[in-house]
Amino acid sequence: MSLLPKSKPGRSIRTTLLCWLLPFAAIFMGVAWVLHGVILERMTRDFVKDRLYQEAAFIEHNLRATPAGEGNQIAFQHDSFNAASHHVYAVSLAGRELFSHPDWSAQLQPWLTQSETGLLTLSTQLPGQSAPSHFLAYRATSSVEGQPLIIVVAEDYSVLKAGEQELHLWTALVAVALLLLLIGMIWLAVHLSLRPTTQLRHQLQQLRQGGRSRLDEAVPAEFQRLTQQLNQLLDTLDQRLERSRQTNANLSHSVKTPIAAITQMLSNTQQPIDGAMRTQITSKLAEINLQLDTSMRSAQAAGPQAGKNANPVVQARDMLWMLGRLYAEKRFELDIQIDEYQLWPIEEQDLNELLGNLIDNAGKWARSQVLVCLQQDAQAFEIQVADDGIGVAEEQLEQLGTRGLRLDQQVPGHGLGLAIVRETVARYDGTLRFAASAQGGLLACVRLPRQS
Repeated sequence: MSLLPKSKPGRSIRTTLLCWLLPFAAIFMGVAWVLHGVILERMTRDFVKDRLYQEAAFIEHNLRATPAGEGNQIAFQHDSFNAASHHVYAVSLAGRELFSHPDWSAQLQPWLTQSETGLLTLSTQLPGQSAPSHFLAYRATSSVEGQPLIIVVAEDYSVLKAGEQELHLWTALVAVALLLLLIGMIWLAVHLSLRPTTQLRHQLQQLRQGGRSRLDEAVPAEFQRLTQQLNQLLDTLDQRLERSRQTNANLSHSVKTPIAAITQMLSNTQQPIDGAMRTQITSKLAEINLQLDTSMRSAQAAGPQAGKNANPVVQARDMLWMLGRLYAEKRFELDIQIDEYQLWPIEEQDLNELLGNLIDNAGKWARSQVLVCLQQDAQAFEIQVADDGIGVAEEQLEQLGTRGLRLDQQVPGHGLGLAIVRETVARYDGTLRFAASAQGGLLACVRLPRQS
């Protein structure tokens, strides 16, 4: 039973997307429907205005075509006007008036006294109607042979409005249908887009149950880096497990023989423990201690752990202070080319192993000075350790750090320091380079790549 408190699950990505996309889709369709009504009304008014203007021009043309001197010229054109006109009209010329419906003369006559011209909205209550009718009218003024001419052509706006509203209603129904279709498409798109997350969850479950060893990397670009990082983490864990198994096997094999030898010496009651035997026992115990020390160092240098960071400046100063006491006759200097509070993505124990082994090796061989430099660039973090010792021949530089190989036996040690450094650097996918230092000794340079 887990003692860790259960964290409250956050809102799912699917819910978040739907909560944002669906209201915006509804608002978009609503705005489109309102704009459709505005544009439809404007187009209707422009269309009616053009029709009314054309009919007013037709009436004016016929009046101008009537021969001069005919006193009843308006009455003469009444039948032709009614035959050609589809609207209500009122005409006034030289004091004479003509109406499309003579019975409506009382209602239409005030239109001729209007002072405004152009497109107008007029209201009047026609005979036999209980409510006023609204007309969209076009009023034009001109003159014929010096006589004032007024023409008003109108169309029942309520009929137009009813047709416009019916069309707008049908548009609303179509908009609702499109909105429902859009909602379905949004839901389907979100579902299909998030399908890789479901597959990833199933793969992680299979991974936990042992059904697979790695995650598929054939995923969308947004998830590819994530699966690669998870697979790299699995590779690291496998490497640690394999290394742990190898270390335990090696340790078991290494200490088995010395323990057996000591057991045999101590169990032999016929032979007393003299000085020579005591020396042999001490030697075997030292050998066991050496093997345990090697195993512990190897286990500590286990490689990167996700989410761990270390401050290289603080750890370098602590290491220089400690080794400065061990090699009191030598001077240790630190060159910092990074921010003092800069963190590197490396475990503290691994960084201590790198700094400790490199500086300790330099301290053993330096004549008087050890220089440690911390720096970084856009590609990697770098540690440089240089001494002013005797150095290493160029042909032997590649052999440095080989486990079990020591190039010189004059200085005490087991020859494991640089080997541990090389193995630790390899687990971080870094590089370890040796060269001649500017002081004449050895320069060790470690570069650990930045994780993108």
